Amino acid sequence: EKEILYLSYHDYLTGLYNRRYYEQELARLDKKENLPLTLLLGDVNGLKFVNDTLGHLMGDELLIKTASIISQVCRKDDIVARLGGDEFIVILPRTAGSVIEMMIDKIKSLAAAEKVGGLAVSISFGYETKNNEAEDIEEIFKRAEDDMYRHKQYESTAIRPRPK
Repeated sequence: EKEILYLSYHDYLTGLYNRRYYEQELARLDKKENLPLTLLLGDVNGLKFVNDTLGHLMGDELLIKTASIISQVCRKDDIVARLGGDEFIVILPRTAGSVIEMMIDKIKSLAAAEKVGGLAVSISFGYETKNNEAEDIEEIFKRAEDDMYRHKQYESTAIRPRPK
């Protein structure tokens, strides 16, 4: 029973929380007393390239290393989850956006020191902060996602092979 309960809330590959747990916790934490509430989204750069050229075992290693790096920087009360594929999310209660930039810098520094198949680990991030109760958490998520994709457009070009 313990194992079934664990697996129902955790990602089998990375050991992080899964999307189901993230959604439950977001609903629980989306309260005035947790403001400012920041959502930090991360997307692994080059996972498809690694899977296609080095194999899925190396792709899995990239996801596991990414999960470990993000977890190292987050605090005990932060909720770190794998949404699926190459996307990760962190719920940061009572955390202003100014703190997030420092966290992102630290994660990127740790990631750059790690290699998978000779490639440095690279993660694109985006975030948004809910500062008042009237804001819709789904809109906060959407803005964080948009921010992440803006960064990914720029950052993932370093991972792609150059056309001949």
